[in-house]
Order: sequence, then C-alpha cells, then structure tokens
Amino acid sequence: MLGDVIYDSAARSGAERRKGVGKVGSLYHPQVKRKDGTIYEDPIWWAAYYLNGRLVRRSTKTEKKGVALRQLKHWEGNPREADPRQDRTTIDELAADFLNDYRINGKKSLDAAEDRVNQLLKIFRGRKAGSIDTSEIRQYIVDRLAEGYANASVNRDMAALKRMFSLGMQTGKVTRAPFVPRLDERNVRQGFFGEIEHLAVTSRLPFGIAMMADTACRYGWRKGELIGLTWPQVDLASGFIRLEPGTTKNDEGRSVVLTADLLAKFKKWWEETQALEEKTGKKIPWVFHRNGKPIRDFRKAWAKACQKAKIGPRHFHDYRRTAVRNMEMAGVPRSVAMKITGHKTESVYRRYAIVDMAQLREATRRMEQRTDAGWPVAEQSEESGHDIQTTFKHGRDEELGK
Repeated sequence: MLGDVIYDSAARSGAERRKGVGKVGSLYHPQVKRKDGTIYEDPIWWAAYYLNGRLVRRSTKTEKKGVALRQLKHWEGNPREADPRQDRTTIDELAADFLNDYRINGKKSLDAAEDRVNQLLKIFRGRKAGSIDTSEIRQYIVDRLAEGYANASVNRDMAALKRMFSLGMQTGKVTRAPFVPRLDERNVRQGFFGEIEHLAVTSRLPFGIAMMADTACRYGWRKGELIGLTWPQVDLASGFIRLEPGTTKNDEGRSVVLTADLLAKFKKWWEETQALEEKTGKKIPWVFHRNGKPIRDFRKAWAKACQKAKIGPRHFHDYRRTAVRNMEMAGVPRSVAMKITGHKTESVYRRYAIVDMAQLREATRRMEQRTDAGWPVAEQSEESGHDIQTTFKHGRDEELGK
C-alpha cells in the first residue's frame, strides 16, 4: 500500500489505481521497511506524476497536505522543474560531458576548453547544476573582471558554461538552464611588433619559443598552428614548411618558403634536436619543444620576456597583425598574403592590416612635400555664378594673391 492518496485523476489504469497513482498526479504516504522488518508509514508526503510519459516519484519534503498539493501542482505546471534528476546532477558532470563533446568532435581547442572548465570549477565545483542561478553567474563575472581579465576572456568562460547546460538539456540531465550574461567585447586589438621590440623579446626567450615567435612574425601563423608543427612538415632541403589540412583553424593546409635567416635557424635547431634524441634515446617529433617535451603553454616565459624587454604586456597574436602589416608594406599581393596567413575572407584580413605610427608619419611627410611643391591648378566653373576665375598657382603667397 502506498497509503493515503489525494488529488488523483479518475482516468487510471488498473495498475495505477492499485498503486494510487493518477495520470495527472497524486500524493501519498510511502510505506518504509525498518531494519527489524517492521513497516511504518512515512509522514512526509510524496508526489507521483508523469513527465514525458515517464512516471516520476519524489518527496515534497513536507508533512502538510496543503503545501504538498501546491508543490505537486507547481511541478505539473512547470515541466522544466518537474524532473528530479536536476536535483542530483552536479556541474562537475556537465563539465565532464562538455569536455567529452570536444573529444568526440576532435576539436583542436581542447586545451583551452580544459582551462575554462578548471576556472569555472574553482567557484562551482560540487554544486548541483539546478542550484546555480544568474545572480551567482553575474558575481562570477564581476570577480573575474576585478582580477584584471578582459571581457573577451570572461565571455569564453560564459560560452563554456552555457554549452555545459545546453548539453545537459540534450541528455536530460537538467531540464532548465540559467540565463548566462554576455559582455560587450572591444577586442579589435591594434598591437604589433617593431623590429627592435621583436628582437628585445626573442633574445630573452628559450630558443625553441624564440623560433616560434620568428616564424609567427614572418608568416602570421597562429600559436596553435605552430605548437603542433612536426619535423615531417619541414623540408630543410627545399626550404619550406607546410601545415597539413585539418591542423589549422580553417582546416585548410598551406605552405611557405623559409627565408634564408629562418632556414638557418631551423637547420641549427634540427641539429640540436637530433643531438638530444641521441642523448635521451627518445624520438622528438615536435619542431618546437622544450628539452624534448612539446611546448603547450609558455605564457609565463612570454610575460617574463616582455617584462625584461620593457615593452609592456603584449600578446603572441600581435605577430599575426605584424606579419600582415609587413606584407602590406612590402607590396605582397593581398591574395598571396591571405594564402600565407590563412585568412579566408578579405574583411577579416583588413582588420589586421593596421597602419602604424611610422606609416602615418610617412604619409604626413609626403603630403607636406606635395604642399610645398604647390597646389594643383583649379578653375572655378562658370555654373558657379561667379565672374571671377580663380587660379591656384605655385607657392602659398601666389595662392593667396599676395
């Protein structure tokens, strides 16, 4: 026996009637068996109702019929809150599913996703997913901004959190997702390196990372593309390197011919790598490595080098803008430059074609030269209604009629 049943539908099957469970919903006192074998009736009211064709039984956590009845009606009127599984699912489970989704789909940014998850779990670890609300998420955003993180970085955290709940709803582990705010991003960066700045930084980096910086500065390749570069992708005899299809952000392969100075560095690094292989007896497939181990994260070494070079905080991605600017100044056809950098659309490429201060000074110098040489001759149209014909001649005094 389930005990007393109230708020029950008349339309029930025989089994449901015997169990005291209605198609709409019912309340009952479950019978509990003690360790000594005796049975007693739980004074707490339990609810039984159907959710998407599945029978759900859950405690209302009250001994008062009126309160239990209101809770049952609330669940029936709010299907998103009616599934008790959300009471048990933790944010840790959603985070694990989120990372598994990255692995299943072979996403190249798994390392970045793990960083986002670790950051979120510092605050929400062990929490029930259904207990996390928007006010707590907003406080997380405030705290991250106070730590000095940019809007774009915080938004990546929010995107990960939002995806966790989305996957949880797909699998039925949660039935509702909190509203996840998004910050405005002003991430059109304008940083780039001059030659002296580049040398100041690379001279303070380990040789492997410095070579990576040299390559990025020359060809505008992304950090993620360079980190995964292996020696079979480098042809030292012909002097070119290639990125295989599927290893780049747009999944398209591309190749470049190494400049003479870079080729010499690559040859030197290959010799050092071979010597390390012989010493350790281990194969080193990665071009850019640190004592035979692949370079995954060099943010500390990078920040330290920038600090010692006294150039202020810089991003490795600034090399991408630097390469685009240098190719534009060198007159490299834009279609060729886009093939080298891997830009698929010209609109995005133009965002990287930044004019630096030296170019602005050169433009001003040329305009001054043109002004000193004299203004172009211009005659006023007869349609202007003026009888006097104005002519601008060489020299400012002549132009002003002095």
